[in-house]
Amino acid sequence: MESEFSCTLCGRCCNGFGRYIRIDQQTGTTYRCTLTLTRETFRAIPDPGRSDLLKDRSYFRDHPHACPFLRKEAEERIICTIHGSRPRFCREYVCCTGRIGRDDIVCGEMKGRRDIKTDDPDLTRRWSELVSLYGGSDDTVWKQKVQEALQKDGYTVVYYG
Repeated sequence: MESEFSCTLCGRCCNGFGRYIRIDQQTGTTYRCTLTLTRETFRAIPDPGRSDLLKDRSYFRDHPHACPFLRKEAEERIICTIHGSRPRFCREYVCCTGRIGRDDIVCGEMKGRRDIKTDDPDLTRRWSELVSLYGGSDDTVWKQKVQEALQKDGYTVVYYG
């Protein structure tokens, strides 16, 4: 089953992206930047009402590798101040390729192509078995085999895109 990924706006992915986004020049409220991974350049413009947030750099005391445009807006809300002009890398990034559940409870999140984040020891064991059996397969076969196997084990599998 495929579904649309829904970002929870937790900001965790962006807390490491500062290693890759370099501000080359600032002119007023416009920033000329480089994504060092791809050498792509982009122009970052703060979203309406976000410019003042960029003045506060306190977020970086606890998150030194965060994207230079990430800020804490409210008690627990982390936001991208340039969401409207963010680079292609950020627009295309998906932190979670799918979720695995049981009885309407999320048991695991699929990361990248063959990784999983879970606290479920049975799912951890089964995932390792599936990687050993099908990990070298192309993505279409991998997804099909994982879904079939985990459904037989009583899990639901939802892929994003």
